[in-house]
Amino acid sequence: MSLLEKIDKDRFPRHIAVIMDGNGRWAKQRGKLRIFGHQNGKKSVQRIVENCAKLQVQNLTLYAFSTENWNRPRTEVEALMKLLIGALKSELRKLLENNIRLKTIGNSDLLPESIRKQLFDAIEKTKNNTGMTLTIALSYGSREELTNVFKNICGKVKNNIISIDAIDESVINQHLYTHDLPDVDLLIRTSGEQR
Repeated sequence: MSLLEKIDKDRFPRHIAVIMDGNGRWAKQRGKLRIFGHQNGKKSVQRIVENCAKLQVQNLTLYAFSTENWNRPRTEVEALMKLLIGALKSELRKLLENNIRLKTIGNSDLLPESIRKQLFDAIEKTKNNTGMTLTIALSYGSREELTNVFKNICGKVKNNIISIDAIDESVINQHLYTHDLPDVDLLIRTSGEQR
C-alpha cells in the first residue's frame, strides 16, 4: 500500500497554507545566489500544488511574496517578479487541466502592471474551475490587511451602514482577504525558522 493510499481523506485538512520562506538562506548555505533558492522554491511549489490536487485538498494558500519583501534589493525583487510571471504563464495550462481555480490576496496594486495583467488573466480563465482553490498571497502583509479591515469597517460605521454595536467577529471576518475561504487547518512554514 502506497503512502497516498494510507491517508484517511475524511480526516484530511480542508485548507492548507504554506509560508514560503527560507529559499534565499537555503541557497546561501550552499554557496549559491539567493535567486538559485527562489528558482528551486518554484519547483517545490509545483510539487506542492500537484500533490495537493491529487489528494483533493479543497484549498491551498501559498504565502509567496510579503509586503516586507519589497524592501529586498531591487535585483532580487526583479528576479522574483520574473519568476512569478514565468510561473503564471507556464502553469496556466496545468491549472486548467487539473480543474484548479486561482485566486490572490494582498495588495495587487503594488505589483508591476505586466504581472497584474497575467495574474488577473489566469484568475479569469480559471474562475469556473471546481477543484482545488489555489490562493497566492502576493504583496501580502497581515498588518496591512488588518489596517484595511479597520478602515473599511470604520468607514461603514461613519456612513451609518453598520452600527458600532454590530461589530463582532463575523463582521471582521467578512472584511478579511480570506473571507470566502475556510479557516486554515494546517500551516507550514518551509524554512524551519520560528517567529
